[in-house]
Amino acid sequence: MNSENKSLPMVGGAVDGPSFVPEEKIALCKTFRDAVRLSWSLRRTRGMSKKTLSELCGFHAPHATDYLHDTDYDAAGRKRRSLPPDSIKDFEAVVGNRAITQYMVHQVRLTLMEALLEQRKAA
Repeated sequence: MNSENKSLPMVGGAVDGPSFVPEEKIALCKTFRDAVRLSWSLRRTRGMSKKTLSELCGFHAPHATDYLHDTDYDAAGRKRRSLPPDSIKDFEAVVGNRAITQYMVHQVRLTLMEALLEQRKAA
């Protein structure tokens, strides 16, 4: 999806935009990759292929395979690509949920709480 295309064609019956994922599922994500994979696993259009995802989001199909792989490294030890931050909005619009954004908010909340506790301990 390019930046000039503000509307998303009907994908999976998405009427009100991406939905939120239950917090208990977000809490199970240990990494950003886990959140991307969770978002994909909960896609509204169950039969959507990685190729279709790539076409709708505007990235190469092999990149989508990397984004959705369960390991950070391939068999040759090369680091797999991660979903770029500027693609999150389009990815979530296509799959129909906000799992990635929710994961990031969850991580920031934890980090802010840790910082607050450290400040209180130091005072």
